[in-house]
Amino acid sequence: MNLNNGKSFSEKLEKVLFLEVDENKLKDIFKVKIKEKIYLPIKGDEIVEEVKKGNNMERISVGNFIEAMFFVIGSDKNFKYNDYYISMLKSTKESIKFIKGRIAKLIEEKNYEDAYITLKGLIQVDINKENFEKLLLLVDGLRSLDKSYIDEELWAIDKTKETFEDYPLPYLYECIINKEKGDYNRALFLLNNYLSKGGKETKEITDLRVALKNVVDYDQAKEILYDSPKEALEILIPLVDEFEDDPLIYYYVSIGYRILENYEKAIYYLNKSINIDSAIPEVINELGINYAALGEYEKAVGYLRKVFEVTKAIEVCTNLIMCYLNMGKIKEAKAHLEIAKKIKPDDEIVIELDEILKNI
Repeated sequence: MNLNNGKSFSEKLEKVLFLEVDENKLKDIFKVKIKEKIYLPIKGDEIVEEVKKGNNMERISVGNFIEAMFFVIGSDKNFKYNDYYISMLKSTKESIKFIKGRIAKLIEEKNYEDAYITLKGLIQVDINKENFEKLLLLVDGLRSLDKSYIDEELWAIDKTKETFEDYPLPYLYECIINKEKGDYNRALFLLNNYLSKGGKETKEITDLRVALKNVVDYDQAKEILYDSPKEALEILIPLVDEFEDDPLIYYYVSIGYRILENYEKAIYYLNKSINIDSAIPEVINELGINYAALGEYEKAVGYLRKVFEVTKAIEVCTNLIMCYLNMGKIKEAKAHLEIAKKIKPDDEIVIELDEILKNI
């Protein structure tokens, strides 16, 4: 799996001081044998200042080295001494328990980013689902505060999937991200993955699945509406109760009925749409088209003129011309034909209407 690169935290290392430590000192402190001098990190403004002033290194606690090593590992995955740090941390008793306490303290202090970075270091040393669960929870919280963390959360999700193949939780977090992006089809797919891998189906999860399924079905119905209106209506009608405050669902239902030549039902649903929002030009245009199909041209013209005043759309103009023709109002038809020619002279319907009106 190609992991998302995530967010860069390498600039965080600017606040970390690195001290050269020889192999004997390393053996004394961390009980490991490393046959070269390496640099150990320390962090914390007060301690860093003390060392910069030349005060004795003995005053630095092992805990500070431990916390700083986890922090460095989490800040920069390619840092030169990471492998050594991981080895030292694994060999140091109580390092895991200590750092979990420090992470909890950072969260308590609302220093969420440093807590996340340190936890990101911890998962390189102590690989278990509990740590990854906390990682996902923390980075999701950071993303809710700052959208720039999205790449980092995607990295954490991919890393968790890679580490624990059948672990359901990352699929839920990825589902939520895709839902927020408006990719409902992908979100539903991921939620189904979460459930198939053993994710717990709470009431909230069930409600989310139903909501996503409704949106996906709604989108599917819109896609097939013109080619398969009957099938589209079979999907849309049951969704009307779910989207009762959405004026557009009534609009799409009306199109289905119009295509099936059930103009009265189409008008019924268009009126329901207007009761919610009376300022949607497409809905008013559809009313005009349906009344024209029923031969009620006066009503049709009333609606179409309203739409044309707002949109100046060529389709509406040609619909008006045809209504005037059917009403025998040739003068009005010719006047609107001239308007149509100015809007789009090469429109096929405009050209056809021009030929018809030439002979009248």
